[in-house]
Amino acid sequence: MMNTIIRQSILSGMLVGIGVVINTMSENRYAGAMLFSLALLTIIHCGLKLYTGKIGFVRTVPVKDLGVMLLWNLAGVLVPTLAIASQRGDVMEKFINVSENKFSASFLAMFIFGCFCGVLMFIAVYCKNTLITVFCIMVFILSGYEHCIADFPYLAVNFSVINAGKFLCVVAGNSVGSIAAHYLVKDEK
Repeated sequence: MMNTIIRQSILSGMLVGIGVVINTMSENRYAGAMLFSLALLTIIHCGLKLYTGKIGFVRTVPVKDLGVMLLWNLAGVLVPTLAIASQRGDVMEKFINVSENKFSASFLAMFIFGCFCGVLMFIAVYCKNTLITVFCIMVFILSGYEHCIADFPYLAVNFSVINAGKFLCVVAGNSVGSIAAHYLVKDEK
C-alpha cells in the first residue's frame, strides 16, 4: 500500500512539474494556464495521489498518508522541472525570474494566495467535472494564487530561509483553504 502511495505521489508531482514547465514557458498566459490543467485532469482520471487534491478530505485520508504524498509530490515535481531547466538555459532563467517575483510577496500574502488555491483545488477534485477542473486551474494560475507543489521548483532554484518560510505559508494556506471548502460544501447527515 505505501509503495503505491509513493509511486502515485511521485507521478503526480511529475505531472504537476510538466504543467509548471509549459505554463512558465508559454508565450500566451491563457494557453499556459489551460495546458497546466492536463496535470490535474490526469491525476483525477487515474486516481493518483496529489496532496492538494487530498488534504480537503483529511477526515477520510490518514494524516500519515498525506505527509507521504506531500513529500513525494515535492520530489516528483523536481524531476521534469529541474531536468528540463538544467538542459535549457531559457527555462532556468524564466524559473529564476518567476521565483524572484513570486517570493517577493509577504508571508501573509503567500498564506492567503495559498488558501484560495486550496479552495479551487478542492472544488476541482470534488466536482469531478473536466470543465470545472480546467477553469479552477486557470483561475488559480491567472489570479496568482499559490500551489505548494507547483511552487516547489521555484523554491529549489531560489532557496533561502525566508523563501522556505513563505513556501510553508503556501502549504498551510493550501491545506486551510481545501479543508474549509470541504467543510462548507459537505452535506450534513
